[in-house]
Amino acid sequence: MSALKDNAALQLSAMCSVIGFGTLALCYNNIQVFKAGVKLRPGLVAKIVDRTTTMSDVYNAFFEFASLMKSKVEMHDTNNATMKTLSRLNEIQEICRKFGLLNNRKFYIIKSEQGYNYPLESFPIFRAKARISNFNKF
Repeated sequence: MSALKDNAALQLSAMCSVIGFGTLALCYNNIQVFKAGVKLRPGLVAKIVDRTTTMSDVYNAFFEFASLMKSKVEMHDTNNATMKTLSRLNEIQEICRKFGLLNNRKFYIIKSEQGYNYPLESFPIFRAKARISNFNKF
């Protein structure tokens, strides 16, 4: 992405990458994946679209979502896959520290914000079907 010269192309590419990585971070070690749909909140997606304009912003977003995913890794589980995941997340954060300006971070997920709930939405299947059937009545 850093090789892209056109700012619009960078924004589109970065936005898709950050949303994808953010969704991965939300789905990691989340039982709701098997019970309901898990997705980024629309407000968080809006923040990503608004705040991801430069490569530094991309590094900041990846650092933030890597931190979220790292907090979900079960440290007491010492199997090879868990250690590999933790190693990869540390590598991502180190690259972000090396190339990004993390002292100017624009936080995407802040637990102390007013009205903070959790950065995902879960829709039980029956509620989603009810919404679709109600929508088709009009």
